Amino acid sequence: MKPRRIHIVFAAILLGVFFWLSVNLREQYQVSIDAPLSIDGIPEGMAIRTPVPPELQLKFRGDGWRLAALLIGSEPRLHIPLSSLPPDNRIITINEVLDRIALSPEVQLIDINPDTVSIVLEHKKEKRLPVVPDVSITFRDGYGQVGPLSVSPDSVTVYGAGSILEGISGWRTATVRFDDVKNPLEEEVSMARSTDLLLECVPASIHVRVNVQPFAEKVFSGLPVEIHDLPPNRDVILIPPKMEIVARGGIRQLASILPVDFQVSVLYAAILADTTGYVDPAVAAPPGVQVVTKRPEKLQYIVRKRL
Repeated sequence: MKPRRIHIVFAAILLGVFFWLSVNLREQYQVSIDAPLSIDGIPEGMAIRTPVPPELQLKFRGDGWRLAALLIGSEPRLHIPLSSLPPDNRIITINEVLDRIALSPEVQLIDINPDTVSIVLEHKKEKRLPVVPDVSITFRDGYGQVGPLSVSPDSVTVYGAGSILEGISGWRTATVRFDDVKNPLEEEVSMARSTDLLLECVPASIHVRVNVQPFAEKVFSGLPVEIHDLPPNRDVILIPPKMEIVARGGIRQLASILPVDFQVSVLYAAILADTTGYVDPAVAAPPGVQVVTKRPEKLQYIVRKRL
């Protein structure tokens, strides 16, 4: 096809699209727009105790051209002064929204979701809450976490209505994920934001630390096994009386650990409940160390009356 003909075809397509739009956009349509909502002018020392959504969904009806202009324009924001609501019945309805948005006569606001928002005030209080990390980590092969995850500060101050704060025992961080980690992790993590409840968290972010090291395995031998809750008139002989474990952890961490840092034990109640002649000892390892193998897995025992 010659270049001149390509231009003619292209112009014809554009003209066809224009006529199609001009016809179809004259029809009536409905669209929904999310409008951020804020309550202004809350008195000092007071707080809202009823759920307030961060945004309202506004549904409009009008011809396509007007709605297209509405969608392309700036996002509507709803600032509702508390003083504009009746003190004895502070409820936001579609009428309050209509008073605060400018619409052309050809566009109608036909619905809001939620259809009402109740505003109830209460004295503002503060509460110190522990930080609850919502952090997930995946490690590169051969690496792992050594010791617990630490946060600084470990608690935050939350401000809001007293009746709401009474039912809260901790404040979560935002959900974050770190992948393929092979070095010690130090990151600033935001605290989670309250959604429908108007609560303020200070500080807004905390520092997260995770010690990450190359992982290795190490054998610890000759660990004695203790019998817990043994009656004074009974003796228990374990066969063998000592055991060996294989532990996994950070290379530097394993280098500093001794056999005495592990506690191996058997409950006398487990012996009484056993019918096989063998018991499974429990191994308490230092934080961040994983026991991957016990040798032997189970211990034989003999119970006798103490003379």
